[in-house]
Amino acid sequence: MGSSGENPYTGMMGGLRSPRIMRNRGGPMSQLHFHLEECYEQWRVLEKERKKTEDVLTMSYPGKRISVVTSSALPKIPPNPSRVDRLIVDQIREQAKVVSLLGKMERLRSVPLHANICSALDRHLEAIYITQARRKEEFVNTSNRQRQASAHFREDRDILLLATALRDLCLTTRKSRTALWCALQMTLPKSNTDTDKLDEQGTSEETSPGRTLIQF
Repeated sequence: MGSSGENPYTGMMGGLRSPRIMRNRGGPMSQLHFHLEECYEQWRVLEKERKKTEDVLTMSYPGKRISVVTSSALPKIPPNPSRVDRLIVDQIREQAKVVSLLGKMERLRSVPLHANICSALDRHLEAIYITQARRKEEFVNTSNRQRQASAHFREDRDILLLATALRDLCLTTRKSRTALWCALQMTLPKSNTDTDKLDEQGTSEETSPGRTLIQF
């Protein structure tokens, strides 16, 4: 699903495809690790595509300041973090950068972006916060597990809830990638040669991006 070396926008287009059908992948820990890896991959691709979008806009609008500026109030990685803790912080930071970039696109366009683009980013942030809450529950319950009679059942339940939250976060991250791609198409000048290149790339995909602008 990530971008290839030859075509930096392949990853963007991949975000338009249907998510992989889930299969039985063993116990709760196996599911957790699977969704965690999937979510990390989506985050890495989103970061790469956001940077590529900044580059394209910089070339398309010479003299305009495109690079995003994020708030210093964003969360920091906690002490002794798990991979889930790191992912949550990375996701919050990247989501904020994408939102900032969308704001710059609106100023370049002088017209608001489609409401579904903003909704996709809102759902992404909500999924991050749900994952954060599930991780906190799992941490607290693990700390108290020695005093609980049904420890194993509760452990499995906590892990499954966290895995489900990560699955949803993976999906909303994909949709944020789609939103970013669509916003770029709406913002590029009509005469920009990058538009033609991107349209040509889109014809080889299962779904034309121009037809998914308001569907997500």
